[in-house]
Amino acid sequence: MSTTPIPHDYHLHTHFSVDSQMTLDQLCDSALALGIAEVCPTEHADFVPEDEGFGFYDPDGHLAALDRVRERYDGRLTVRAGVEIGEAHRYPEHVAPLTGRYPFDFVIGSLHWVGPECVMTPEYFDGKTSEQAYGAYFDELLALVRSGDFDVVGHLDVPKRYAADEPGGFNAECHEERIRAVLRTCVERGIGIEINTGTARRPVGVPSPGIEVLRWYRELGGEILTVGSDGHRPQHVGYRLDHALELASAAGFSHLTAFEAREPRFIPIG
Repeated sequence: MSTTPIPHDYHLHTHFSVDSQMTLDQLCDSALALGIAEVCPTEHADFVPEDEGFGFYDPDGHLAALDRVRERYDGRLTVRAGVEIGEAHRYPEHVAPLTGRYPFDFVIGSLHWVGPECVMTPEYFDGKTSEQAYGAYFDELLALVRSGDFDVVGHLDVPKRYAADEPGGFNAECHEERIRAVLRTCVERGIGIEINTGTARRPVGVPSPGIEVLRWYRELGGEILTVGSDGHRPQHVGYRLDHALELASAAGFSHLTAFEAREPRFIPIG
């Protein structure tokens, strides 16, 4: 196991997200216990009317709670303000006021829906071949990264979380052309990617994305990389981020990226 200090956890959810009951204090205490220096709660902001989180996010309450937590943990832990926006390319009229009004440090852009279908469920694969399911996802992801307002694209190959029983599993090389198009657009627009270890908690057992995609991103000139547990419970905070750092190094990265007021800052690995 790596002994490299974990500099941050940049994908976390508390009770300000519809799918979590974790408090900010529980998050911070868990990070401190693991020696993590910086955390960024990235609460869900969802605008698809069929999404369970539609209308749930309270940015005023979230930012006010972060101010209280920052005061409580001052000098012990850096707490950034983050948000995970779903389908940012489809709802610019909602995204622009949110990111324009509130002082976020970090914004994740994620894709949870392809057209009217939620990809965060095994049922997404019903009646589709692997090529059809992943092809539609990566085509929509390309549309997201072409126009969305965010800093890092979240859990880049997330449908594989829910397809552990699909014959042959997920093979990035089968979708290389589409994935490279997404990564190339990210590099051109200055958008980063994350290593999301929340996927590794599922039966698939590996993070999003895996080593192949990380290497492609680096080869294409990608430099902006964060790591996040996608933690929704105290015991999830920091999950396998030591492994994420090992993957980053193996893919050719010498640094991760931290954000303040949405400005990137590079920090060495190790």
